[in-house]
Amino acid sequence: MMEGLNMLGQEEYIWAMKECSHRDETEAQKARESKYSAHVQLLIKKSKYSMGVENQTKVVASLVPDEVIYHINDYRRKKYDACFLFGDVSGFTELCEKYSTMGTSGTSRMTQTLNKYLGSMVQEVLCHDGDILKFSGDAFIASFKCTESESMRDAVHGAMDCALVIQKNYGSYLTDMGVVIRVKLAISAGPAVFGLIGNKNNTHYVVVGQPIREVKAAEHISTAGDIMVTTAAYKHVNANEYIVEAIGDNIHVKLIGVGHNWRSIQKNIHQQRVDQAQDYFSLGSDSSDSDSLSETQEIDEYTLRPAVNTAVQQKMKEALKRYIIAPVMKTITMNEPLEFLCEMRQATTVFINVVSYPLPDEKTVILANETYTAVCSVVEKKNGCVNKVSFFDKDMMLVVIFGLRGFKHELECQMALRCARECHTAISHLPGVASTSIGVTTGKTYCGVFGHTLRREYTVIGLIVNKAARLMMAYKNKVTCDKATFLHSKLEANNFILQDYVPLKGISRPGPVYEFVEADIDHDVIQKIDACPLLGRNDELKLYHMMFEAWKTGTNQGRYKMLLVKSESRQGKTRLLDEFVYTTPDKTSVYKITLTRKDNNRPYRAIELIFRFPLNLTKESTTKDKEGKILKKLQALKVNDVLCALNDVFGVNFKKSEFYMSLNAGDKLSALRKLITTLARACFSKMWILAIDDCEFIDIWSCSIFNALFEVEKLFIVGTMIIDTFDVSAPVKRVMKDTRIKEIILKPIRRLYLAAIACHILDVYGISPELENVIQTRSNGSPGWIESYLICSHQDKSLKIVKATLLEVHKLGLVCPPLYMMARLTKEEAHMWQTVMEERTLPAGYTGQVDHWERYIDSCRDAYLNIVVRGRMEAIDKDGKLPVCVISETFSVSDNDNELSLDAIILKTFDSLSYYEQLLVKCGAILGNQFFRTMLFYVMSAEDKRKFALAVQKLFDIKVLTCAKGDFYEEGTGVFSQRLLNPALELQPACHCRGLIIPNVCMDLPKYASCGYLQFRSSMFRNITYNLLTDNQKKEFHHRAMNYLERETNKCNSCGGRYFENIFGAKHDKELVAIRINEKKLEAATRWHGSTTETISTERSSVHSGSISEISTGSGRFSRKKSAMSERSRASSVDIKSIAVSEQAFGMSMMKRLRDSYSLTRTFSREDFTDCRCNLILSTTYAQLIEHCNGAGELYKLIEALLEYSRINIISTNFPLALKSLNEALDALQRIEAADTVKENVWKLSLISAKIYSLAGFCLLEMGYLDQAEVELRKALSKYEITFPRGVHRQMKVFHYKVKHYIGFHFFPRLLMKPLDYWGTLYSNNLSECLSHLCIVFVYKKKWRRAEMAATWSLTRALGSFSDFRVICTACANMIRVAQHYANWKLCLHLEMYSLQMCRLKASAVDVEDLRSVAQLYGVIFSSRIKQMHMERAIHMGYIVLRICSSIRAHKIILPLLPHLVRVLMKGKHFSNLYGVLKDMYDFSEMDIDISGKIWYYDECLCLHIETGYTLLTYCNCEHFYKMESESWVGVRDPDAKKRFFAVMWLWCLRNEQWEEALIWSEEVDDFTSITLEDTLSNKFSAMYVLEGLLLYLVYKVDRHNTVSLYRVWAHIDKLIKALEKASKTAEIMLPRLYHLKAYYSFITTNKVETVHKLLDTATSYAQKHKDLLEEEWIEHSKKAWNNQLPAAVVDFWKDHSDPDNLAPFDDIAMNQKIGFFTLPTPQYM
Repeated sequence: MMEGLNMLGQEEYIWAMKECSHRDETEAQKARESKYSAHVQLLIKKSKYSMGVENQTKVVASLVPDEVIYHINDYRRKKYDACFLFGDVSGFTELCEKYSTMGTSGTSRMTQTLNKYLGSMVQEVLCHDGDILKFSGDAFIASFKCTESESMRDAVHGAMDCALVIQKNYGSYLTDMGVVIRVKLAISAGPAVFGLIGNKNNTHYVVVGQPIREVKAAEHISTAGDIMVTTAAYKHVNANEYIVEAIGDNIHVKLIGVGHNWRSIQKNIHQQRVDQAQDYFSLGSDSSDSDSLSETQEIDEYTLRPAVNTAVQQKMKEALKRYIIAPVMKTITMNEPLEFLCEMRQATTVFINVVSYPLPDEKTVILANETYTAVCSVVEKKNGCVNKVSFFDKDMMLVVIFGLRGFKHELECQMALRCARECHTAISHLPGVASTSIGVTTGKTYCGVFGHTLRREYTVIGLIVNKAARLMMAYKNKVTCDKATFLHSKLEANNFILQDYVPLKGISRPGPVYEFVEADIDHDVIQKIDACPLLGRNDELKLYHMMFEAWKTGTNQGRYKMLLVKSESRQGKTRLLDEFVYTTPDKTSVYKITLTRKDNNRPYRAIELIFRFPLNLTKESTTKDKEGKILKKLQALKVNDVLCALNDVFGVNFKKSEFYMSLNAGDKLSALRKLITTLARACFSKMWILAIDDCEFIDIWSCSIFNALFEVEKLFIVGTMIIDTFDVSAPVKRVMKDTRIKEIILKPIRRLYLAAIACHILDVYGISPELENVIQTRSNGSPGWIESYLICSHQDKSLKIVKATLLEVHKLGLVCPPLYMMARLTKEEAHMWQTVMEERTLPAGYTGQVDHWERYIDSCRDAYLNIVVRGRMEAIDKDGKLPVCVISETFSVSDNDNELSLDAIILKTFDSLSYYEQLLVKCGAILGNQFFRTMLFYVMSAEDKRKFALAVQKLFDIKVLTCAKGDFYEEGTGVFSQRLLNPALELQPACHCRGLIIPNVCMDLPKYASCGYLQFRSSMFRNITYNLLTDNQKKEFHHRAMNYLERETNKCNSCGGRYFENIFGAKHDKELVAIRINEKKLEAATRWHGSTTETISTERSSVHSGSISEISTGSGRFSRKKSAMSERSRASSVDIKSIAVSEQAFGMSMMKRLRDSYSLTRTFSREDFTDCRCNLILSTTYAQLIEHCNGAGELYKLIEALLEYSRINIISTNFPLALKSLNEALDALQRIEAADTVKENVWKLSLISAKIYSLAGFCLLEMGYLDQAEVELRKALSKYEITFPRGVHRQMKVFHYKVKHYIGFHFFPRLLMKPLDYWGTLYSNNLSECLSHLCIVFVYKKKWRRAEMAATWSLTRALGSFSDFRVICTACANMIRVAQHYANWKLCLHLEMYSLQMCRLKASAVDVEDLRSVAQLYGVIFSSRIKQMHMERAIHMGYIVLRICSSIRAHKIILPLLPHLVRVLMKGKHFSNLYGVLKDMYDFSEMDIDISGKIWYYDECLCLHIETGYTLLTYCNCEHFYKMESESWVGVRDPDAKKRFFAVMWLWCLRNEQWEEALIWSEEVDDFTSITLEDTLSNKFSAMYVLEGLLLYLVYKVDRHNTVSLYRVWAHIDKLIKALEKASKTAEIMLPRLYHLKAYYSFITTNKVETVHKLLDTATSYAQKHKDLLEEEWIEHSKKAWNNQLPAAVVDFWKDHSDPDNLAPFDDIAMNQKIGFFTLPTPQYM
């Protein structure tokens, strides 16, 4: 980052970054100092103070030229001979235009570029013994002065040598924007006059003379890359010393190079200084952390400018102050680094160009002095700063800046314009001035130091500044401004005149330009009242009328004699005053006056205007007329002795009486007050309303007698005044504090009315929605801003006024305010509109006409619109068209268009802070609206905790920061967990953080000084502060924040509170990598042995000492039970010490030994992530990292953060945000590709883009968009340069991989691994992950051959890298899923053994995502065991998966598995644990936004009743659930749940012979006759229920002898049985039930006992083989039932307990294990 800075930038930046927070003494330093005596400590303090003053003097001296230092107090005009070198950067305007397109960072980067470029030239000038006199934007002028030791020849020689070096080394420079900037140089020599101008408070300097004029002319005729030398300079050197080219004007020559007789005129000491300076600058100023440089370094640094050391020796700091503007001097005095002044600030720039008549040089200096003094006197009153005065770039040019640090004001644009107008008037009256041109612009500019460490200036740079200079030169002898200044000046539009378009160099779209002329008001002209209704001021109008009535009737409220309306500029107070006048009853006389700024300086002007109308006076009235009218009003009163007191008030000439002359000043004022009161009573003898607009302009003379008007009973005053600003004088403030004045403050207009106000201004009836949005979001409710914005936008041709019919208005989608906002309607008319068009109800207390036709509103609305609107809008043309406003193609919104009042207030607050507090706020702005204290402390590089706490306390006290309520009981994380209240509601500073640890040094401070989680009270304050930072500052602070998050982010307490291993980069498991690369082979194998054996021995005792339920969950929900399975598991457990997968294989014998071993399965019982919040922490961390990586320009890390953030969002099902993050990652990748020209990195970019597409495919897969997911995943494969094989090639590849896996699993395990480097490993893992996702897509699409290819390929890649535990688990799971589909149970067993052993290898800490992968793997193994009818092992694995998913809240993994677990528990008669699993199923379904889990819960509860006769949820409960939630069943994630629900509901109705309801449910039941091998196990079980229902339906039809239906049902049953027989090949668990129902079908249709018994025996054998105890007992029940061997109570048990009034609760079965099976009915004929 430091590469973009010159020496000045490096020094100031390092000082700002390192020294700002180390300025106070540390605790260690204080401890050491305590050892010294008080005398020694005093000497140390004096020494430090002395060093501080010296450093300050050096900084101040670097801001002025040598000539000022050597003649600091000499205000005489001095003549001397010198050679002048003028440099101007060519291409700067184009560069400025390019950078302006980058937004706020553009100006900062442009300044960086220019600073580096010019700084290098400055160093060359200093090395050649020159003195930089001035900078002017992209130009500079240097002098090479003649002295007693150096002649003019030496001076010219030095300037020409310097110019040649500059052109050679810095002649052209290619910027990062692709713009080549070059420099053109001009040299002249001769006598010049140097003079100090100004006074002891503000001093500047100018240099004038013939060489200055010549060098300026030479620069104008030169081109980029030239060195133009005037003959006045060239004549001082020998012709053969330099190579020149004549240009034909006999005045200038072009310098090409040095000749053969060239000689160096530099002295040895100069050369030595250059070498020393280069050595110093090459080291940089960051080599030491001390507060100041060593003495040797200081000498080396300032050797090039001895004048700086002279300033230190002569102690010139105080004398130099007057040359430095106040913001800079304040920074230096407070020992703040100048870098803190470098910021992007909204400022108003005033360029003044003064063209004089030809004058002698000395008189020119005198004119400059008069001009500078006049400008300073005006600027000082207007709160601005005179920044520059120069003669070399234009004529005499002055630059004035408003809005600098400490000088911010919400009316700075207005003050700048008024300042420009006053300066124009003052300068134009000076003798010798030919013309004065002033340009004023407003916008974001770079404000800061510019140049070189040894010679620099404070300046403002940017396109806005250039624009001001261009306006100044384009519009001669005028005060002109741009659109932004006009918009934010808060002045009426009549103060501006739109100017004709004039092209401005380097500014493609300057926008409208205005001349500022202060409009005068004719007080004798009656002003018109706006015909449109006043909007948004109902409360104020009600208050006025209430006070008017109170005054009129003389009630108690009549103690108020004046209503004063105060507001910010242009908030509508004048319009409100007009409405007061308009709505005043006709019987009351009303008189309005408007005061102006000019009235403020005329004695008694306000009083004169108040009496002008009652006395019937005009400005043409003569003195005699005035006297006569006054005497007529006062004729009945004896006041002749004091009539002369009115002379100054009305401009009359009454004779001064001796009595009056004898009075003192106080008595004269009392007499005047009484006389004015008397005259007012005479003039206002009846009810009068006096309206005074802009009371802030009441003159101080009128203020002394103004409240005498309050004594007049018949007079009530209403007035307006701006909220206290510089324009409000102290006397006015005192008068307005009178208790008889009721004061109200106008608030911004509500958004509801803004569109209508815009229509009023434009005189249209509709505006575009884009325009409405701009007005609502940027105006802050200011009607004045809206008016200015609309006017300049219309003049800029961004808005067009067109005419359209009502139908066209509707089609265009324009915003049309209601009629009562556009025209003055009566109350009845307004009510009618609101009732018909808006369907409002009658307001409370409404007494008008009631409309009884409300029922017909819908039918009459259109007719009402046509009749009423067309009747009331008189502006409609004969063709029925309305004027409307639409936006043009050039319409755009700029940041400069915002209303800036709040910005100015915030900057004023910011400027009032110390630099340490400002640094804290800036760093906080980098971190966001909420941020942790520790992170802020780190980013600031702070060390002093107390100083930091004091700064936080100050910011709390002034309501900049507040507490965000952090929870620090989670040690190290501080995760936000409390409800965040509106910061504006926190009236008092307080900290609400929990678990906060306050440092000892801060114990005496309020708790909020140590607040751990802070936030900005106003997001606007944060945004404005952030925008103050330069581009370099933003990058540095964002880098620090990024480093903090990367290094300091901790896991939650439940995960140990450790640091995350790698926030960025790929995750590789060390154990797996060590085995793969065979480092320390024996140790690795031992670790595999040791970890396996130790863990197995530990877990065996905890897992198998009790029942299966004891390993299922840690919640204690399941009862203890010692089963035979537990005994068998202990008997079959194997000692696995001899197994080392890395070196040995799973032989066939080992497979058989391990197959039934429960000990092989790692239960992860010690891992509990129930309270884990790591994903929340990571989500927050990555969201912040994305912002900081963006700010720091770290695009590679940005992409990594976006990918991880999207992965977390996919897991948390926030798919829209995940896709948005992936799109942002693609954009960042494109930016890298556009900027990266290194071809070697192309493959890395392809790898990144493949990862992005892979995650996008995964996201779409989780959303259920299979086709789109496949497209994205195939894109990823193409980026990996891989094509998914087809046909024979695919089959051969699958066969190849299968053989490789078989050999690897059984004989040579290391055959599966490959020796890969980092990138090879990353490639294999990413490819494996992509293929795994693709495999799932193919599985869902039932494209099993492709799924097999993807799964085998994925597993090969995962095992080849053997580095990522999650990738291997996922690949194994997919391979097992495919293998079980093809009933390849041997392969399933091999993969199961391998993957389980691999899980044991995971010796390091397991996190949530690791367990998620394990849960998916174990879930597939669980399903495989069920299909293989390994029931006890399946239950064991099911409980482990349940516990893991409970720990990590993985409801999407466990919900599809729980129905199978419930099924096998029922089949094994594990009823004691069944209730807990069903409860878990319900809890998991509550977590899921999809309703599939809840449907499964109701399915299984009803299945429980169907299978056992006992009830957990009744049929009615299930039916009610369906009725309430059926609308959300469309598009459920798992459609199998719906199929099961309808099947069991239909079956329940059939069993209970509720045929009509069964008929209703049958319409929803799927046709399962097409069921295949590829169908899910859940669907196969559902088909079994459908088969049973069909058999019951068959019996029903047989009993009713419905032959037609019988054949149809028989055919359906036969087809379904055949389909189920095929489907059972991969699901043997179906066989007991299938043969049971086949026996029932045979019994119904054939009644062949032998066949039936044979089928039942087959069913029983399968049930016994697969431990299906439930089915085995039901088969026995059926045998007895069909042989009539069951008692009646047992036969009817199921049906009897289906009655809602006779339900058998589920708890009963858990106690007696007696099952109430359903008795399959036989036909009546049997």
